[in-house]
Amino acid sequence: MRANQNNRSPTVTHFTERVLFMTNEANKVFFIAAPAAAMSASGLTRIDFSDGYAGQGDRTYVDAEQAGRAVFAEPHRMLTWLIILRNGIVAPLGLKKSISFSDRGLGKIGMFPIISSTGTEVVVGGDDKHLDFRIWISIQPSLQGSEVTVSTLVKIHNLFGRVYLFIIMPFHKLLTRSLLKRAINRRDKVQRKPER
Repeated sequence: MRANQNNRSPTVTHFTERVLFMTNEANKVFFIAAPAAAMSASGLTRIDFSDGYAGQGDRTYVDAEQAGRAVFAEPHRMLTWLIILRNGIVAPLGLKKSISFSDRGLGKIGMFPIISSTGTEVVVGGDDKHLDFRIWISIQPSLQGSEVTVSTLVKIHNLFGRVYLFIIMPFHKLLTRSLLKRAINRRDKVQRKPER
């Protein structure tokens, strides 16, 4: 499952994303190739899996961390049940049942420690003996609000990591799309402070 987007031009990727948002598809989520910027910001020495989802929201986020909190804060009940189901499936394999990574000094977004953050991009994630993962969240201001992109990048260490990724893939796709869709449609207040 090696990523094949490494040769994708950042200009082409950016143009493709812009075309999606120029077709009056506000508040919808689209599957895209992982942007080159996400791969670079991940800090992973190798990328075995990557994907991306992008959406145009009506609201304007102050920075990428605020957008990240809109994505990961207070998961919907259905999504919580999906995580529980996933945990039950992977438990017999001896893999981690839940994320319990500690703060790296930059705060956390939901359950995930912040690894790096700029005004328009934030990277969260964690390292495990089976795989390392990063979630890259980016915002771009637009005339109608904010374009929000979420990209997941994974470095696999062993066979268990590959099996784990295979098992959770259906959950990953549903969760990412659902959480991003909820974020770009949120109308409530989203906090900006780091969660410690």
